[in-house]
Amino acid sequence: MATIRKLKRKKGEAYQLNYADPTTGKRYRKTIYCDHKTAVAIRKDIEARLARKEYGIGSLKDKHVLWENIANEYLLKSDKTKAPETTKREKLVVNAFGAFVGNPDIRGIKVSKIEDYIHHRLKRDKVSPATVGIEIRVLRAIFYQAIRWKYISENPVVGVRVPNHQTVKVRYLRIDEVEKLLNVIPIGNFKSLIVAYLNTGARRNELLPPSFKWDNINLKEKRIYLHGKGDKERYVPINNSLYTILESLKKEGTEVPFHFKPDFVSHKISYYYKEAGINGANLHSLRKTFGSLLIQSGKADLYTVSKLLGHSSIRTTEKYYVDLLDENYHQSVRLLDDILPTISYRENA
Repeated sequence: MATIRKLKRKKGEAYQLNYADPTTGKRYRKTIYCDHKTAVAIRKDIEARLARKEYGIGSLKDKHVLWENIANEYLLKSDKTKAPETTKREKLVVNAFGAFVGNPDIRGIKVSKIEDYIHHRLKRDKVSPATVGIEIRVLRAIFYQAIRWKYISENPVVGVRVPNHQTVKVRYLRIDEVEKLLNVIPIGNFKSLIVAYLNTGARRNELLPPSFKWDNINLKEKRIYLHGKGDKERYVPINNSLYTILESLKKEGTEVPFHFKPDFVSHKISYYYKEAGINGANLHSLRKTFGSLLIQSGKADLYTVSKLLGHSSIRTTEKYYVDLLDENYHQSVRLLDDILPTISYRENA
């Protein structure tokens, strides 16, 4: 509660305001020169502000809480706790959203603004629904953090419908394309890396430093350990092709198995795709090729492929390989023609 007390002053009618901050306990005393009615009104306003602060929303009316400040504060915290690739992706989302909304007071960002942003990204920027879905998840996390910091009381992203993800068309390499690609890459460490991607299904960073070192490799038990998304670990068996590469590199005494920078690898593989006359493929296509070859061969079930790729769930694997799975399902059922005796429906009529 705030109190007022009339003072005797030569300058004119004056009142002393006394109140305490409910969160810190610090006491304040201020003298104002006004009539009694105004002093009472100021006291009530102070009491209202103190009440808002006590319930976690105090003082928000008194200062601007700008989007850029909140976003930068979030990214600073994220940079200390998350993987570099995750932080990099979050920065891209922050920049894209900031370019759309400008730098408003965060409390003025409502559900309608988020919906407008989704429409803008899909229709104007031609971003895929999957990418927009990722952006919405990042924005939701930022606004939830703002709630925890007591800058806002509601998350404007909650309740916003995320666009449906269309079936993902996987661009994997055919066997003849793999041969063309490997033929244009000179023998050396980079070619060994490409072969390693094809034989492990690893993501780009999973075979590069600092994530991938000799400590990740167990040649005796023929398995490698990969650090995936969310710092999740998985192991992938080492086949003969990969074993030959890693054993050779080990004998050479290299500091790490593959010493390239992530962006260099992406740019370099694009160059070799062009040299080989392969269109529409990128580095991630090598990972997709690994999964597609296992599924097409029928040597590994969907659960095994999902685990080898480090997918968060088997549904993710189904989404990426639905076309191949459909074909495998048809082939499996057709096998019954060879297993079950052929019975003409006419004979039983």
